[in-house]
Amino acid sequence: MMKLHGIALAALVAFALSCSGGPQIAVDSEVRDLGDLVPRERKTVWFKLSNDGDAELVIENIRPLCDCIVIGNAPEKIAEKSADSIEVAYTAPDSTGPDESYLMVRTNAEPRNLKLGIHANVIGIKLTAADSSIVVMPFQVHGLADGQKFSLDIFQHVVQNLPERFPPKSPNEITIKIRDDPSFEKEPLHDVVRKWANVLGVRYVVIGDARPSARGEGLDLSIMLVDGMFRLPMGKRISGVPRSAAFDVTSDTLNFMLANISSLSREAFMTDLQRKWAEQRAAMIGKPAPPLSAEDIRTGKLVSVSDFKGKPLIVQFFSQDCDHCEEEMNWLTGLVTRHPEIAALGVSVDVGELDEVRALIDEKKPNYPIILPSEENEKQLDPYYGGATPQTVIISPEGIVVEYFMGFSRQTLDRFEQILIGMIE
Repeated sequence: MMKLHGIALAALVAFALSCSGGPQIAVDSEVRDLGDLVPRERKTVWFKLSNDGDAELVIENIRPLCDCIVIGNAPEKIAEKSADSIEVAYTAPDSTGPDESYLMVRTNAEPRNLKLGIHANVIGIKLTAADSSIVVMPFQVHGLADGQKFSLDIFQHVVQNLPERFPPKSPNEITIKIRDDPSFEKEPLHDVVRKWANVLGVRYVVIGDARPSARGEGLDLSIMLVDGMFRLPMGKRISGVPRSAAFDVTSDTLNFMLANISSLSREAFMTDLQRKWAEQRAAMIGKPAPPLSAEDIRTGKLVSVSDFKGKPLIVQFFSQDCDHCEEEMNWLTGLVTRHPEIAALGVSVDVGELDEVRALIDEKKPNYPIILPSEENEKQLDPYYGGATPQTVIISPEGIVVEYFMGFSRQTLDRFEQILIGMIE
């Protein structure tokens, strides 16, 4: 009997598969180039996979080759003559310079392994908290015959009347960087502006807009102030300003914003928090609880939200510097003691601070699992966590979210207990 060497046999099998049809994998681009990023900047990319064959494509495994990549939504199968996408979250490293990171996709097609890459150039940050420099961008002017001249005049007036402690810088370099950024006009403008403010060492960036008033007289003016040290923009709108007063009104408004930057940043934070909370609550209520799992700090065992199906579950998101979180933690311990048929899960949002969280748990001694997602899988917090603690989610025995609440009050805890006991009964 004739014997075939392993290599010859493999070639014969591959030839047979190609003749008999099967899945055929193709990708729109095997490498995504994200351009210039700052350290720890996050980007989400999608790799589109196509199955050009005449059999189902099975995605057997997707494996990141570095901890800077987290796999999001991904198909398990792709029908013949169809396509789907893999969602990938990438976090730029702390070190500057070119970065190449990869993930490996294993399928039932040939070749079995497909290597996909993410390339970026990580650039350093010059901005420090002590900096107070400011850049006034050229104002965008709409619907005025002399718009270009008006833009230059208002720019010069604002710059000349800035408070002394805010030294102005030329807008030329940051304007070019923003315009050439691949995320420009794809992501919120203030995010792109803040990124380049950090890189170029600019604390504040002013973006203005002027147009004929919707009221029919005067101008409507808008001012957005971006603080390079703060994630959210701060804005003011003034309607129906007489053109003769537009320069002084704009300058006075900006100077007021700079003088009250602390209160404006708190206001922007609370507004964004309420918006995010409302959106997340609407997306969560009545839907299956998203996946969430990590090791129990107390035991080292892997714990997942799905482990508690069959029991009503209350999930508390807490942080170590939150007094109300500790009070709610004490209440949860008592609740589980009084009603062992109710399950509780604590989730720390202090990612990367394991020792501090462990010290808190050793002190409070909760009688239910406490998990702390790692930096590699903290993205799983996104569907749940609205940005402030304490935050509480109640999940039915069937795994459906029935309550989503941010904040603390004794009356709310009483209501939670009634909801959970009602599920038992």
